[in-house]
Amino acid sequence: MFTKVRQVRAFESVIHQMEAAILQGRLSAGDRLPSERELQVLMDVSRNTLRESLRVLEQKGLVEIRKGHRGGIFVKEINADSMIESLGLFVRSRRITMEEISEFRQDLEGLLTRRAALRAGSKNMGELKRLLKQAADLAQSGAAKWDEFMQVDREIHLALARIAGNPLHHFFLETVHSNFHRYHISAYLPRDEETIQTTLAELKEIVTAVSRGDAERAESLARGHVHRATTVMQQRSAAGGRARSAVRAPVKHRAPSS
Repeated sequence: MFTKVRQVRAFESVIHQMEAAILQGRLSAGDRLPSERELQVLMDVSRNTLRESLRVLEQKGLVEIRKGHRGGIFVKEINADSMIESLGLFVRSRRITMEEISEFRQDLEGLLTRRAALRAGSKNMGELKRLLKQAADLAQSGAAKWDEFMQVDREIHLALARIAGNPLHHFFLETVHSNFHRYHISAYLPRDEETIQTTLAELKEIVTAVSRGDAERAESLARGHVHRATTVMQQRSAAGGRARSAVRAPVKHRAPSS
């Protein structure tokens, strides 16, 4: 799988060979690579060159270097972690605002929810309905389960993206959602019963529209869902307030319109 490399470009060649083996499927997530000593011999490179190359591959999220008796070099599952971290730095630098993230989410999630409604069927609605039931169960515990409820809310949005069918859309939405939850929702969305019940009612309406194949309504509801939550957080942010844990008496809500 690995061959000797030209010393003048040893560093780049080591990275290229290992990256290609992973991306082409010759190495799978969880596979253990040969030891450093074996790789040095196979690729005819110095210890320092190999270790520097492995550090770059680790930074790219392609391999994980574990220490100890059961340690070694292992192939990682490729995911959005590195991009999530980069976007997180971007968000925290305030070069991208809550309003801009909301605008992006409204555009992307409106499109994805519309497409999910057009592509929904009995086979791919199961996960969405399971998540919605999980959200409803958590909502019964009120603000005490606020964090768990919001995590399921996130998973519902991502499930809609999976139904829509384009993995790139899912990838970018996951990246944005992870940062939005970390820096905005956790900080500024009220941690109360009313927030949970309002969010649940909106999610039920969205899932109903998707299950019925009503693409126009599904898109409108998705956009409205994002816009409403963002407006609440912007108001709290502007007022200098942050979300605080609170357990309030259950709030009565009308059943979502069909």
